[in-house]
Amino acid sequence: MRQLLASRRVVLSTFICFVLVLTFYHSYEPSALAGPLGSKLDTPCHIWPDWEDSNPARLLYNTVKTKTRPVLGDAAFIGDPDRCLLAGRRLGQYQATEGRNWDEVRWGDVQRSCAARNNKPEVKNEFGGIWHQLPESWKIDTTTSAAGGEPGRTAIVLRTWDNYNYSEPRRAWLRALIAETALHSGGAYEVFLLVNVKDGSIPLDTDEAAYERALRETVPDEFRDMALLYNNRVLERWYPKVEEHGAQDQMYQALQIFAHRFPRFAHVWQLEMDLRLTGHAHATLERAAAWARAQPRRNLWERNGRFYIPQLHGGSYAAFAAAVDAEVGVDGGVWGPARTEDFEPRGPVPPPRSQTDWGAGEDPDLVSLMPMIDTNGTEWIYEGAVHGFAAGAAGTPQRAAFVSMTRASRRLLLLVSEAQRERGRWLVSEATLETFALLHGLKAVSVPHPIAFDADVSPRQADELVNQGPPHSRAGGKKPSMAYSTSGWVAGPWFHASYWFAADEAPTYWHRYLGGECMPPMLLHPVKDE
Repeated sequence: MRQLLASRRVVLSTFICFVLVLTFYHSYEPSALAGPLGSKLDTPCHIWPDWEDSNPARLLYNTVKTKTRPVLGDAAFIGDPDRCLLAGRRLGQYQATEGRNWDEVRWGDVQRSCAARNNKPEVKNEFGGIWHQLPESWKIDTTTSAAGGEPGRTAIVLRTWDNYNYSEPRRAWLRALIAETALHSGGAYEVFLLVNVKDGSIPLDTDEAAYERALRETVPDEFRDMALLYNNRVLERWYPKVEEHGAQDQMYQALQIFAHRFPRFAHVWQLEMDLRLTGHAHATLERAAAWARAQPRRNLWERNGRFYIPQLHGGSYAAFAAAVDAEVGVDGGVWGPARTEDFEPRGPVPPPRSQTDWGAGEDPDLVSLMPMIDTNGTEWIYEGAVHGFAAGAAGTPQRAAFVSMTRASRRLLLLVSEAQRERGRWLVSEATLETFALLHGLKAVSVPHPIAFDADVSPRQADELVNQGPPHSRAGGKKPSMAYSTSGWVAGPWFHASYWFAADEAPTYWHRYLGGECMPPMLLHPVKDE
C-alpha cells in the first residue's frame, strides 16, 4: 500500500510540475496575447468624406492554403499566419486615378488633424522653423526614469535620401502605410520622412531659407509637411565628440535629435523606404510590440541571440524557450545590466533571479527585427569599432543586429544621445541601440518574424547555417553568414532570403503578393525596383 501511495505521489507531483512548466512557458507564445491585436483604437480618420478607409474589416482576406511556411520565425508573431490580406483591394485605392487628386493631399496636416480630433494633447505643427536647432538653443530633457512621451503614441520614421525617386508605386505604398497606421489608429501613430541631404555644406541648422529651398527641391508637395531634413553638418555640430556621422556608421544620430525635438512620442519605429509589409501595417507593428511586451526577461538576451526555427521545436516557441533555458541554465543568462568599466547603468535594478516572470508585461526599450548577437569573436568588419568606452572593444559587452530597423523608446535614444554628446561613446549603427540597451539593463526583444530561404534549405540545414555560435549567441560565433566579415562575404542562405540587408529575393515575394498570391504576414526587405 505504501509503495502504491508513493507511486501516486510521484505521478501527481510529476503531473503538477508538468502543468506548472506548461503554464510558465505558455506566456511566451503569441497565442497567449489576450484580446484583439494591439491597443484600443481611437476613431479612425478619413482622407475624403467618402473614403473607404484602411479598416481591416473593409479589406479582402483569404485563407492561406499552402502548408509550406518560411523556415525561420513565424507569422504568428506579427499577425494571423492562416489569413492573407489581398493586395488588390488593399493597395489599389492608393493608386493615382481621375477621381482622386493626391497632389492636393498634405499628409502632415492630415495626420495632425486626425490626432487633434482624437484629443491628443500638444498636437501642433512642429515643422515651422528649423526642427534640429543646436541643443544649446533649448532645454534638453534627459529624464530616463521612464520611456517618456505620451503613453501609446508612436512615431514611424522612414529614412531616405534627398535624391529618392518618388515613383507612383512608391507613393502608393507610402499612402497605404500612413493610412494603415496614423489614420487607422486615430493619431496614435504618426509617420515622418527623415531625409538625409548629401550636400554637407548647406546650413540646414541655421538658414531657414536654405532649409526650405532644399525641402522644396527634394520632397514632393504631397509629403513635404511630414518631412525633416538633415545633413552631416547638423550631426557634426550636435555630436562633436563622435568622429563619424555618415549614415552607414551613425544611422541613429538624426533619430536621437528627433527624440529630443518630438517629446510626445514614447516610441519610435525606424523603418526603411524599401521595406514592404504583406499584412496590415498597424496590425503588424502592434502585434510585434504586444508580443515583445509579454516576454519575461529570464534568458531573454540568450533567446534574442539565436534564430527560432519552428519545425525544430514542434512549432512551439515555448518549447524553444525551454530549450534555451535548459542549455543556458536558469541562472546563466544576462540578468540586469552587463557590467563594464566606468559605465553607470540607468535601467531598473533587477530583482532576485527567483522572480522568473520579471519583465513580463514590461514595454521594451528596444524591439529588433533580427537576432542581437555578441559581436566578440565574430570577425565582423566592425567588431573592434568601439569608441569612448574605458574597457575598449575587448572589455565592453556588445550586441548587434544586422538591418537597423527597430522600435526604440525615447529613453534609450536620449541615453545614447547623452553618451555620444557628453562622453564621445559610440559604436556603428547595427550595434548602437543593442549595446546601450545591454549596458543599461533595459529590456530588448528580437521578434522572430518569418524569413524565407530557398525551398531546398531544410530546417536542419538552416539551423546549421545560422545558429553556429556559442549558447549565449547562437546566431553569432565566428564569421556568421548574415554579417560581412573581415575577409568578405560568408557563404550562407541570406542572398536568397525574404528579409536581410542585401537579399535579392524580397522583390520577387513582393511582386507575387501584388500579383494576387495569398501570402501570410511577412516583412520584405529590400524592395528597391519600384
